[in-house]
Parts: sequence; structure tokens; C-alpha cells
Amino acid sequence: ARMGARTVLIHDRPVLGGNGSEELGVGIAGAAMHHPHAREGGILEEAARITASLGDHGVSKAFRLMTGEQQNLEVVDNHRVVGAEKNADGTVGAVKAVGTLTGEYGLWRGRYFIDCTGDGWLGFYAGARWRMGRESREEFGESLAPEKADGITMSGCLMDHYTLAYLAEDTGAPVSYTAPAWATRMPDPEDFLQRPISRVKTGEWWIEAPGDLDDLNDAEHARDELVRITFGFWDYVKNRWPGREAAANYALKSTSFQDARRETRRLEGDYWFKQQDAQNAVVFPDRISYGGWPLDVHHPRGILSGREGPFTCNALVPIHSLPFRILYSVNVDNLRMAGRDVSATHIGLGTVRVQGTLSGLGQAAGTAAALCLELGVTPRELGQKHIGRLQQTLLRDDQYIPALRNEDPADLARASRISASSTAPGTLFGRSEAEAYNGYELTHWRAVMFPRGSNREIKSIALALESRRREPVRVTLHLRAAGAKGDYSAGEDLAAVAATLPARHKGFVEFPIGRAIDTPFVWVCLAPAPGVWWDLMHTAPEGSSRAYRSSGAGQAWEVRDGQFHAFAVEPPLVVVGDYRPENVVNGVTRVVGDAANQWASDPAQPLPQWVELALPAPAALNTVCLTFDSDFNRRYPGGEVVRQMVRDYTLEAHDGTAWREVARVHGNYQRRRVHRFESVTAARLRLTVQATCGDRSAKVFEIRAYNEPARA
Repeated sequence: ARMGARTVLIHDRPVLGGNGSEELGVGIAGAAMHHPHAREGGILEEAARITASLGDHGVSKAFRLMTGEQQNLEVVDNHRVVGAEKNADGTVGAVKAVGTLTGEYGLWRGRYFIDCTGDGWLGFYAGARWRMGRESREEFGESLAPEKADGITMSGCLMDHYTLAYLAEDTGAPVSYTAPAWATRMPDPEDFLQRPISRVKTGEWWIEAPGDLDDLNDAEHARDELVRITFGFWDYVKNRWPGREAAANYALKSTSFQDARRETRRLEGDYWFKQQDAQNAVVFPDRISYGGWPLDVHHPRGILSGREGPFTCNALVPIHSLPFRILYSVNVDNLRMAGRDVSATHIGLGTVRVQGTLSGLGQAAGTAAALCLELGVTPRELGQKHIGRLQQTLLRDDQYIPALRNEDPADLARASRISASSTAPGTLFGRSEAEAYNGYELTHWRAVMFPRGSNREIKSIALALESRRREPVRVTLHLRAAGAKGDYSAGEDLAAVAATLPARHKGFVEFPIGRAIDTPFVWVCLAPAPGVWWDLMHTAPEGSSRAYRSSGAGQAWEVRDGQFHAFAVEPPLVVVGDYRPENVVNGVTRVVGDAANQWASDPAQPLPQWVELALPAPAALNTVCLTFDSDFNRRYPGGEVVRQMVRDYTLEAHDGTAWREVARVHGNYQRRRVHRFESVTAARLRLTVQATCGDRSAKVFEIRAYNEPARA
């Protein structure tokens, strides 16, 4: 719709957002859960920033606001597609839908159709090729696939308004529970060793049914089995779980009743995305998005898998590209798909199926549909003849595509000379940057590593710790050296400093160090301390990581990127980095590896700060696109308005004699802003940042400049 195509969205529910809606409330996960700076941009990030500004949880309100304001877009709620009319050439001519509240039927005609049902219903009605279940190991050479093909799919979970499976409440006194006779009996406690129960108030993601139940064609039966399993699980927690004392005072308050599905029908495209494509990080020539969630495939027996645990596989994968060929039907020329019904194998779907990753595929499918309409081509022809046009359009609209950068010939900013009022020598990281939130209990040894920075001496280190114990507890910080990023091999301490946490303490605890460090990295670790939590933070200096290991001597450290135990160093760390103003036209709009790809002003100099573009020659301008920093290192979209965000700014164009203001914004919370204004002939363009949401630097990833007809 934003590209001018008249669009209708037919939706079978009263709220928008699918599994991530306020109806269900599945958390929106993606590549950032396992990779630094990897959260998805584009339309999902736009909705996430609205959600953050509203202080809301899910994306339903944001999507309703966005669709309500969008020209060329009609949203039809509470209508379920139940059929398709075919044209003589085999393409789809219209879809038939029934009002779920009225029972009345309607017909919607169109040129191009996108199946976003998740279950592939439109493709089914249109005669598109599809498959369901597990492929054999031999068919695609996937080592993680079963030896023989079968019809097993991953089970969904019961969800209801952000509640997983059930909701229990603490009554303040012991309460007994007797399961109904129809409840499923859980495996014996010794077989639940691979399924640690972390909470009793709500359920776990692995409260699943066996995968031979048919979520697609016998959905009510599949849902009822999840209900039986939920009551059986609560019986286990209350009466047979070794840790049942923690649940003694809890009573079952409610159970969820909607099946948040993981997998059903998948429609066949020109390519099947498979295990090796993710593990080998294949760079597809027709790539339109990326993934980074593991090859996360759940056990075919669900919660009844016993000692085998909850997974068939859960293999970590690198950031990998996703090809356009998995988004259109192999045999219905005007049909695309977006969602978990895309063309991926059962194993390949393990990394594709999460909502953050699927959002990028949805944006690509919609963008491609508008381009097909404009160019008069089929999806296949678009991919074969115009893939560069699709890729550059997606990049402009804040979709990240690995190993591609802005090469838009219409962008006048690309050839500009760039200057700025100041440039940060690197990142400054102190107590004000260390925003802590709930972390992990010290049930294991836990550690955080960070670069030493340009300061050799560390006077003190503060850790964000929470004690839930009723008496004071003593913890010891162990400081160790590292010669390289992620090297947790050192066994000797540079320093060991103890501190006493008061009962029920929560906050930063200072550990005096007072020594010079010669190695490029240092790390601190804490021994197991039951009842003490080490909080996390989203952002840390580049090169940081966290790790954990069991308490047994000689055990290897398990290293994790993208999420860090909260720490702060005095004096604040200064880590040298490239924050030159030229980065705003280098064509990449996120941190990738060690490349910051942004301009940042000197944090030692007060705001306002500016960055200026001198065009090669005076040119007519009417559109400027800005991309700010919304901290893609945070694992989930939404949350709160981030401190790095530019809040107040002005945009000015110099017409040869004077500066002319073309945009002024106060209270910004969006990462990407597009400003359209009456055409002005300008030789220079200047962005001045008056205030951020808390950061000491003005940070800008990209500035683009165009002279074009306004987009709807």
C-alpha cells in the first residue's frame, strides 16, 4: 500500500498481529536472540517503536494505528478465506471469505495475492503445490532430518493474552490439587530431567502435544489435547515434581484456550530452504532478508518425549540470507506466501518460523507484489529480471539484507561530501549506560567480558546484583585477563574482591580494583550463590560477551553474544571506534561485526550537534530519509524508548543564500523517519540534533535525499 498499490487485508480475527497479537501474546523473537545487533528492522521495528511509546506489550495497537492511517489499504476483520476463484490461465482471480460473526459470504478480486494464513489455506484453495510433515534425510541431504518421511509437525502451545498454558495464583496458604480423570499423565520425574521448570505461575514453552496430531484439519482435537496436557502438567507440578514445595501455595486460576501454532502446511516455491542453507550461511543472489534463530525443531512426542528432552534439534546457526524464491508459488503465477507457510523444509523451518524473521519475509512479499503490479511481471519474472530493484527498495525501507548496501542511483546523498560539528573518538560506557534488567540466578559460575578500552587503569567495577535472601550474603568478584575476544581460558585472578550484599538488596554493588590492565580484554566472574541474581543489560562496548559454566572444576565456559551481565567501570570505558560522519552514506544501517556504520557526535561536547551533506551540485530535493539508532542489540522489539534514539531535531536545506528549515521534530521515538516537503533547490543539507532520549552522543546511521513524486 505504501508503494501505491490498492490493497485489502482480509483477516479472520478481530485483532491484528497473529501469534504476537494481544489475543495470544507470543513473544516476537528473531535473530537478535542469538546474535549481536541483529534485530529486524522495517515495518516490525516501526510497530515496535509505537508499542514502546505507548508502554504497551504486543503489536496489535500499533498495527491498528498503522493500518488505520495508511492510504490505499482496507482492513477486513473477522472474515475467513474459504475458497478461491481461478482464472483461465490458472492464476487466482478472487478469494471467497465468510464473515465469522455474520455468516455472510463476500468475494474480493485482485491481480496479486499473498497467503499470510500460516496454514496455507489460500494456496490450498488455489491449487498450489504444498506439503506437510517431515522430509526424509535423503530428499534434501539434511543430517538432522529423520530417516523416513512422515506427517509429523511441531505442536503449538496454548496461549491467551500473554499467558502460556495456564495462570496460577499464590493463595498464601497450602492448597491441594486433584487432576480430572481425563488429564494426561506426565512422565515420571526422572524423565523430566531435560525439562527444568523455571516458574509455576505460568506454563513453559514445551507444554506441547505429540506431533502426529493434526493441527490443520482436526484443530479442535489438537487444541483439546493441549488442554488435557495442561491439566496433567499442573498435576505433575503440584503432586509429583521434586520442587513441588515451590508450588504448594499456588492454585490454578485459569487455562489458556487458543492454539498458537508452530507448523502446519507449507507451500512449494521455486526453492526449498533447507538445513544446509542456514548452517553454511549461503549468500543467495536473490536474497531479500535474513535469519539467525537456531534450527529449532521440537520433539515429535512433545511433552511426552521423556529423557530425550524437548528438541529434535536446536543447532545454532550464523546470520544467513533468505531467498526470494521461497516466497512465491511454483505453479500459481500470481500467488505469494509470507509466514510459516513459506517454502522451507521441516528442518529449515526451524530457523525461519519465528515472528521476527517472518516479518522480513512479509515485507518482502508485499513490496514485491507492488513492484509486480508496477512492472507488469510475475513474481518469478521479478526475481529473475528485477531482483536488484526489489532489493534496493527493501533496503530503502529499512530491511537489512546481508552483504548488500545502498546503491540507489536516485539517492542524491550518496555522492555528497560529509562534515559534522564533532565526532566521537569511540564509545563511552559508564554507569549511566549500564541499564540493568532482570537476569540470571547464580546457579552456575557466570561471567562477563569487555574490552579494556583506552584507559589502562580500572579503579572499580560495579555489578548489578539482586539478593532475594533474608540475610546478608558475601560474593566475590574474580577479575581475569583475556588476550582476545571470547577467550575465557584464564584460570588465575588478577584480583579477587569480596562485597557483602544486604538482605533483599537490588542495585549496583561497587568492587574496588585499583590496578592497571595490560591485556586488550578483561572479564569478571562470580561463583554460584543461590538466591542471588546477576542482572542483564542490552548494550555493552563492542567485543563484550557473557558466559557461564557449571560449578565443576575444569568445565568449559559457554559463551553468549548479544546479551550481557550488567557492569560499569570507573573511570568509564572508552573504546575506540569509527564514528566518522561519512558513515551516514556508506549504505549500511546497523552495526555489522566491528563496523559501527553510524555517525556519532563527541559525547564530551554538549548537544546540539549537527551533520552536514554538501551535494556535488545544487539539486532539487523534496524527500529526506533518516535512520537513527534504536539499539538493535536489544533482543526483543518493543520494550521502552531507548536512550540512543534521537528525540528532537531539525532538518535544513541551503538554497545558496540561506538555510531553510524543511522539517522540525520534537519527541521522536522512531528509528526511521521520512520527511517530504515542497521541492527546494539545495546545495547543502544539514541535520541538527537538539536532544536524544538520554545518550550523550547524537547517533545517525543514514541520511538519504531524493527528488521524486510523493509516495502514498
